[in-house]
Formats: sequence, structure tokens, C-alpha cells
Amino acid sequence: MPGPVVNGVKAQRSTSAFPLGQEGEAAPFLPVLSEGSIRLVLLTSGEMLVARLRQTTDSDGDRAYQLIRPLRLVKEAETEPWSLLPYLAGLTPQRNVVMLKAAVAAVLEPEARILQAYTRSTNQECPPSETPVERLKKAFQEFTDSIEAG
Repeated sequence: MPGPVVNGVKAQRSTSAFPLGQEGEAAPFLPVLSEGSIRLVLLTSGEMLVARLRQTTDSDGDRAYQLIRPLRLVKEAETEPWSLLPYLAGLTPQRNVVMLKAAVAAVLEPEARILQAYTRSTNQECPPSETPVERLKKAFQEFTDSIEAG
């Protein structure tokens, strides 16, 4: 039976997807003020993940991303809602993954319904929705930062 559906986004918790002993374990609560922000990550392989994202570096000093509590975003069929499934469950007990910049094709802002389903599934506080003015200020700041960096 599928997991809960939240406005078109299912948060599935399949018993076969969790390693023995980890089934039903609740992760510690992460407040919205925790380091990093929740993003939709498109990998170069075509896979889509939702995770709290922190920018970091690898051992050579190259840019990398730390994905905290990543979940795969999957759509079985066009008429079905998106599903959130565990990422790398059953392969490793680690809940956080560091990915090289080359593995990440794009980092995007998730829609509100995906954000809410993800935060409920991973025991995190959902950030409040930004007003259009706040989004404009943020975009302007990111644009200004990119010009200064270049």
C-alpha cells in the first residue's frame, strides 16, 4: 500500500527499502535554522533528489555538496503523483552523502508541496513560504553576489 499523499506528493516508506534494524527509526528533528537549505537536486545521471544542501569541498579543495537526509523524487506514471523514496537505503547506514560538483547537474528550489512532504518525511521544520517581495530580494542578492564573484 502506498505511503501518504500530500497534495500530489507521496512520501513512501517501503519496508523493503530500509535495512534491518533501521525500519521506523525517526531521525533527530532539524530546525529550519539548521545549516544549509532544502533544495531539489538534479543529478547528471537524471535522478532527482530532495535534500538539505550544504556547500563544502572535497579532499582536493574542489567544490562539492553535502546532501543531508536525501530522498529520491520518483514518478511512476504521468497520472501518478510524485513519490519520495529513501536514497541509498539498504546499501549504507549513512544518511548524509557528499557529491562532487560534477555529479550535480542543477540545484533548484522545490515547490511548496514537495517541500512539505519532504520535511514531514525527514523530521525537519518546513521553512515558511516566501512572499513575492522576499523572493525578488533574494534573487537580486544572488545576482549581485554572482557579479561580485565573477
